Amino acid sequence: MDDEQVRMRTPTSEVNIPSPKLNAKSIMALALTICISCGGFVTVQHAYSESPIKVIAQPPFTGSDGKLNVVGIVKNSGNMPVEVNLGLNIVARDSGLVSTIKEPTYGRVIYPSNVSPFNFAVEPSWSLSGGPFILNSKEVLTPYYKVLSLSYSNMHVGNDKALIGTAKNVSPVDLHNVTILASVHKTNGTQIDSVKSQLFPVIRTSQTVAFAALPDPAMKSNIAYFSCADIDVGNNSALNTLGIGNGQFIAYQMSGVVQISDFKYDNTTDSLVFGIKHYNPAGGPFSLKIPEMSKNQPVSVILDGKLYTEASVKMDGKTVRVDFFVPPDNHQAQIKGIRNTA
Repeated sequence: MDDEQVRMRTPTSEVNIPSPKLNAKSIMALALTICISCGGFVTVQHAYSESPIKVIAQPPFTGSDGKLNVVGIVKNSGNMPVEVNLGLNIVARDSGLVSTIKEPTYGRVIYPSNVSPFNFAVEPSWSLSGGPFILNSKEVLTPYYKVLSLSYSNMHVGNDKALIGTAKNVSPVDLHNVTILASVHKTNGTQIDSVKSQLFPVIRTSQTVAFAALPDPAMKSNIAYFSCADIDVGNNSALNTLGIGNGQFIAYQMSGVVQISDFKYDNTTDSLVFGIKHYNPAGGPFSLKIPEMSKNQPVSVILDGKLYTEASVKMDGKTVRVDFFVPPDNHQAQIKGIRNTA
């Protein structure tokens, strides 16, 4: 069995952080997608030579429902997280009408050096005209949060040849609308299907749930294993809240191409504490916004146990904005003075 830490993204569209109301009504709304996917793919067509974003598609197959399935992955070889929508041209068998169907990747944000699977299901009354292609894409500044721990086997289980495992919420918040995703492979490593688990409306903090992702029955005889490496999680809330006990919450917003781990509030030091690593090997910028509690709010940044004097702290009467450069490799960050007005 493999254990993996699953991460959560937070969109960074500009929002106004409201005046702090530290009560149970400040509920965090998440929409999560976890993607298990790794190597063994065969490039068939539509790889953009000039772009770090590439579509790697496999030969189509007819599913048990009669639909023609086109599966594959989108690979991000760049330095920025991206959101990608795919297109597929199809032709009506009776009239010859040409149309384009659209699908997002299973994981809505694809981080650097990572992939996300996709699947087009085409009705029998239509035929294909070419392969899948990138319809549009955009770079996003979305931190990568570790929120779930997965335990599973790569091998298929039971008559359905399903991916079976458990997912534990290791974050300090409840997670909503969670789905586990995977790519399916045959013996030579070629991807032959993309699958999703059941939808979990909510996974409470510290709760463990059992999941199952079932491949198309038409492909069961060819299934050898499921891929098992990368993950991608989506979050539909630009403004996050962190529970600090007694029904109270802290609102915050993060921005940066970084991995965030072990995010929590430490009441003893009045600090937000978390592990941080920038995706750029040379390091890069990171910012945090929290509500301004007082014009005398003593906010400071501690990095690896030392005061980070190069960090910038600005207040505008409503919001505290903290900006600092994240050096290469892993670091432990501490933002002090979150609620203290002394």
